[in-house]
Amino acid sequence: MRKRSYANDIVWRVPFRDRSAGNAGHAWLHLILMIEVQGTVDHLMALRVRNYVDNHHMELWRGRRFGARDRLAPVLPIVIYTGKTRWTAARRVIDLVTPSASRQAELDLTSRTNELFAGDGYLTLDTMRVAVDDLPRDNAAALLAGICNPTMERLPEDAAQLRVLLDDPELRPLLEIVLLWADRTAQRSMNFDLGADDMAVVDRLHESGELEDYFAARRRAYQAQFRAEGVEQGIERGIERGLADERNLLCRQAARKFDSRTADQLAELLADIANSEGLASVGDLIIDCATGEELIAHLRDGAPDGLRTG
Repeated sequence: MRKRSYANDIVWRVPFRDRSAGNAGHAWLHLILMIEVQGTVDHLMALRVRNYVDNHHMELWRGRRFGARDRLAPVLPIVIYTGKTRWTAARRVIDLVTPSASRQAELDLTSRTNELFAGDGYLTLDTMRVAVDDLPRDNAAALLAGICNPTMERLPEDAAQLRVLLDDPELRPLLEIVLLWADRTAQRSMNFDLGADDMAVVDRLHESGELEDYFAARRRAYQAQFRAEGVEQGIERGIERGLADERNLLCRQAARKFDSRTADQLAELLADIANSEGLASVGDLIIDCATGEELIAHLRDGAPDGLRTG
């Protein structure tokens, strides 16, 4: 298997058997696997694929003469889509040009293999419509589809299994690309660093049988940190809610003893008091002051001691 890399896309050349020629017959199938962060539907994808395939053919024949008996290699473009909405883009350039042909875009392209392998159209792997639990565990392509929309619980196992399935030295370039893809997808979708970008570490742990445990340990550490941060934020939110409730209660007491105008003025002053001790002192003032004007004057003067106001 050979690989050609164009920017973010990968081209794989694999042999397949020509059944009409017997056991000796074979040709090359150029499989263009377009791996992109395609979060939204690109309605020009058919045109992009057509351009990509044409450029691929031109590159393969650069510097060589194309004779009357030569033929272009068949190509199978695949678009991996990770968006939440369904993929609705046209599958062929003709569907972008001729409105009356729009219904043809809904046809299954596998029924028109001659057109498809000539680059007129593409297959779509819509990962959001893949039932991850139904994917075979012994198939690297299926695991890759699941990793496109990973779950925290499954990701360590899936990444370690990919390392097992792609252990052949000839598949080394593919292995590195797939694990890097898994790592970046985890960071993008869950802000989780899987730790699969260091191939020296991955290889060592794979050989010792500790790779899945390593990925799982990183997951547990991430989840523990996430929970700790959530608890800390929850405590801070709880304290702020408690202070807000105290401020509202003091305003209601001021409105009941004095009037609503005093309560409105008090609300502005209480916004600068960030501790329960200061709010408790305001409560004492509401009881001690005879009028709303006296209360507001005391607060604006910064009395009693320990009150922080603006």
